[in-house]
Amino acid sequence: MKHTTALVAILLITSLQPLSATPEKDVYIESASQFQNWCKKESYRHFRRKKQHPYNWSASTIRQLNDYQTTGSWKVNNVEKHIYCEIRIGKKARKRKIKIR
Repeated sequence: MKHTTALVAILLITSLQPLSATPEKDVYIESASQFQNWCKKESYRHFRRKKQHPYNWSASTIRQLNDYQTTGSWKVNNVEKHIYCEIRIGKKARKRKIKIR
């Protein structure tokens, strides 16, 4: 009985965690891989809002002085779409540049 109560409490706590998650744009960017993943998600959302289906994500991220720069691409309807994202290291994701061509 004691273990069942503890298990229920743990399940309740873990189910509430997503409700307290930080919004995507309020996340501080701390690493190149984190920024590349963020760029991928944002560009994917851009195409999905347009009812398009992006596939074959390819990207590279470099550090240029105090900035991260991600250059990537998606395939959309057999056409390559180029993505460029840039952010100052340690800034919130909302303070970024993103270009989709």
